[in-house]
Amino acid sequence: MIELVMVCIIICTIAAIALIQINPSLQSARSDNAMRIVLDQLRQAREYSITNRRYVQIAFSTVSSQPQIVITQWNTLTAGGGTTNPVLSTVYVPSPMQYTVVSGMPDTPDGFGNGAAIAFKIEGTSTAPTGNMLFQSDGELIDSVTNNPIDGTIFLGVTGNKSSARAVTVLGSTGRVRGWRSTGAGSTSATAWFSF
Repeated sequence: MIELVMVCIIICTIAAIALIQINPSLQSARSDNAMRIVLDQLRQAREYSITNRRYVQIAFSTVSSQPQIVITQWNTLTAGGGTTNPVLSTVYVPSPMQYTVVSGMPDTPDGFGNGAAIAFKIEGTSTAPTGNMLFQSDGELIDSVTNNPIDGTIFLGVTGNKSSARAVTVLGSTGRVRGWRSTGAGSTSATAWFSF
């Protein structure tokens, strides 16, 4: 009986150690998954715009504390415009990830700004876009009001957890979409982020 109890204690100890070791890996996988969802949605919106020669709006919002991404086809540059603008997809970012700039994390090496969780500006300026974010048929991400290319970053993470920080950047003039993963440490963009 004593031998059986000792074997059970050893098994429980090994299981506890394995659980402690695997938990950070699971959190990292969840963070990477959330970033991949944002990356994929942006890339799909861009490709759809190019393929179908349509404006495609990308919108980021939070519904019931769950981040979502909505992609809408615009049949005219003016919203509505007498035609229906169908929603192509609505995708939710899984919990516990949120649109947030994790405290202590610097801007990404692309340097588009980290003043807000969804930080976009008209290319080459510090001016925020006044309209909607649209991919157009040449792949550019533009402001629907000024038609100027816009650059920006979408920050994701769990509040207070630097290692969960992820970011997705978009270069407006080319539509290039890039993912960034936190190193979990560092005070400069070169030491805090690496390209995913």
